[in-house]
Amino acid sequence: MFELFDISKEEQEKILKQARRVLSGYRHLKRAYTLSMPQAHTQHYGGVSTSRTSKTSNESPELMRYLELGEKVEKIEQAVERVENNEYIKNKYMLDSKLEQWKLAELSGYGISRYNDILKKKLFDFAIAYGIVDFSKYEFTVETISISRAQ
Repeated sequence: MFELFDISKEEQEKILKQARRVLSGYRHLKRAYTLSMPQAHTQHYGGVSTSRTSKTSNESPELMRYLELGEKVEKIEQAVERVENNEYIKNKYMLDSKLEQWKLAELSGYGISRYNDILKKKLFDFAIAYGIVDFSKYEFTVETISISRAQ
């Protein structure tokens, strides 16, 4: 599926599985983030730090959870935004209403098998953007082609 990379089928499936796991948890994570919003009148925001080692007495556990969830949600959303034609990922994993696979394929204008192929490629792009794929483990062969103009 990914000709530029020397990645085995097993490794490809492992990468796609991790990407699906991250994206599948997005709706739950986003809901938890929204529900965990601390009440402004009960929180003191001075000196807030997201570091776990430098907590001050002003930081409540609720505020820390809110900030951590926000970082996770933002990281996923930023990675999705870096994917070209990210509507495949957004429609499948990020919308509040969950649609069936056949309906998503129908809305995209493709058959189910073509839609699944495109979705796999978008999931792989997400895995790269999110940092799931470690390029240091793979070798790349780049061939250059010289083109000269006829004078």
